[in-house]
Amino acid sequence: MTVVAEALRVSMLQRLGVSEPLVRLATGECIHEVFRTFCLGPPLYAYRGARAPEGPTWAPLWDRDSRVTGLRAHPDGLEFIEFSVEDPRAFDRIAGTEQGFWATRFDALYENDVPESVLHDAARLVGFRYLDQHLASREEAEARLQTFSDHHAWLQGLVADIDRQAREA
Repeated sequence: MTVVAEALRVSMLQRLGVSEPLVRLATGECIHEVFRTFCLGPPLYAYRGARAPEGPTWAPLWDRDSRVTGLRAHPDGLEFIEFSVEDPRAFDRIAGTEQGFWATRFDALYENDVPESVLHDAARLVGFRYLDQHLASREEAEARLQTFSDHHAWLQGLVADIDRQAREA
C-alpha cells in the first residue's frame, strides 16, 4: 500500500470520516491515559522507511512495537488494518467501521485488566457505543476463550456484528 504523505495524513483521516477523538489520538493528543500505550500517534515506522503492504493508499494512525495500525477507503466504507513492519505482506483487516475498530482496542484494554469504570469513561470520550455489548459478549464467551485462536475467532465475530450494527445505524 502506498502510505499517504505525512503532511496529508490528518486531512485524509478527516476525509475518510473518522471521528475527531480518533484524529486527536492519531496526532498524539492523549485524550485519556488509558490510550497512552495502545492508541496514540503519531506513527513513526510508516514514515521512517518501513515497508508497507501492497495496495491502495492508506493513512497510518499509530504504531506499537513492530505493529502499524491504519486505515484506508474500501468499497464497503472503511478498512482498518494492522501489519508488522517485519512482514507487511501479511496485513490483517481488523474492522470495517470505526465502532468495530474500537471493539478491538477496548478488548485489548480489557485484556490488560483496565477497570470497567475506566473503560466506560474512555468509551464515552471516543464515542464507542458498543462497550456494554462487548463486555456482555466477553463475559458469556470467557469459558470458551482458551486459546489465541478461540479469542481471535470470537473477536472477529463480535467486530463483524458491531460493524453491521454501525452501518445500519
